[in-house]
Amino acid sequence: MRNSVHTVRAAGLAALALLSATPSLTAQTQAPAPDDVAALREQIRLLDQKLKALERNIELKDETAAAAAKKQPSVSIGNKGLVVTSPDKDYSLKVGALVQTDARVYLDDSGANRDHVRLRRIRLPITAKLGDSFTAYLQPDFASADTAGSNTQLVDAWGQIAFTPGFSLKFGKFFGPVALETPNNRHFIESSYTNQLAPNRDIGVEAAGAFADDLVAYRLGVYNGAPNNTWAGTVNGGDGDFTLGGRLAVSPFKHGDGALAPLSFSVGGTVGHYAGNTSAIRTNGQQTAVAAYAIDGQQVRVSPAVEWYSGPFSAAAEFTLDRHELVTGESVSNTGWRLSAGYVLTGENSSRRGVTPSSPFNWGKGTWGAFEIVARVSGLEVDDKLFDLGVLNPATSASEAISYGVGLNWFLNANVQARFDVEKTNLTDGPLADDELYAFTRLQFQF
Repeated sequence: MRNSVHTVRAAGLAALALLSATPSLTAQTQAPAPDDVAALREQIRLLDQKLKALERNIELKDETAAAAAKKQPSVSIGNKGLVVTSPDKDYSLKVGALVQTDARVYLDDSGANRDHVRLRRIRLPITAKLGDSFTAYLQPDFASADTAGSNTQLVDAWGQIAFTPGFSLKFGKFFGPVALETPNNRHFIESSYTNQLAPNRDIGVEAAGAFADDLVAYRLGVYNGAPNNTWAGTVNGGDGDFTLGGRLAVSPFKHGDGALAPLSFSVGGTVGHYAGNTSAIRTNGQQTAVAAYAIDGQQVRVSPAVEWYSGPFSAAAEFTLDRHELVTGESVSNTGWRLSAGYVLTGENSSRRGVTPSSPFNWGKGTWGAFEIVARVSGLEVDDKLFDLGVLNPATSASEAISYGVGLNWFLNANVQARFDVEKTNLTDGPLADDELYAFTRLQFQF
């Protein structure tokens, strides 16, 4: 509309100039009568008034349209999902999607899990902003969780109140504070033994925030007390007792410019009483390596970690200790560790969220996205007491495992990626007739 105002103004000025020039042109041949000059001037005055009125009408239309637009919600769709925002920006609703299809090929003769393709995750995350201080998040999963059939459930369901930048409260079901690596793993398709010895999701109330100019971040909460590596969470923690937990992260060089700026040190843990069965421990290839068994007593988990993302380089190291009491009162400890690293061959920056290619995949233009090579070494050690006391049987449970592998991650654009992993596991005892060797691939769509 603004261009229309300029167009009308220009046309009017041109007409006025033409009319104004008419007397001078006619003066060369014949002088106009005084009445004609007066009439011409009156026409010019009336035309000028009409132009000003038209210009004002257009401005009023622009103002009315702008005011109406401010009262309408905005709708946008992009690489972060479908977002609907209220006119005052205080409320918003974002709907995303996560689709993971995995192909699993076992190159050995061990275990019961054979080659197959599966829907690993089909999730629909929904985030709602309710004013300046309130956020709600829901994430259902519609994928088949195992070969026995579907296991559709609500993976995440929480609300958060932000009081200050350094303090917020979250309540509901969400990822626990012990493990550094979330189930959506950064380097490899499947998480390693450190996650096997820590809760996946739990139900509780948690305070979180950052202080010291964002150099220190914390999580501290009270939870029902979920068993290790499960989505389910618990209603009463299996025993009616709460579990205390949290995580503290320090980034001492965060505000510097050197290579150490992205370096972060952290430690997470829980302490509480748990009565019930443990979760079976799986290899990195998702085959059962250690059977579940009953525990009853205090359970303590501790997981120190370090991570670093600088330019195309990334690295993370983590150790997890799970110490708990058996029904006989004996205390046992299982430990897991991992070291993983990556390098982006195409030069883009690496981050915890992945890699955004500078030249997204486009067949017609001959661009291919970003490529990253990764490597990982990880291990598991099961307490010998479990075998000495007859809680575990060497025929059905491994006492030790060490895995090492390499992979290639292909980021086609900000929302699509393909992963290729090959990993070897050496096991001591257990149900796998031979050491595990697998090749996993994943195609992921996420926004």
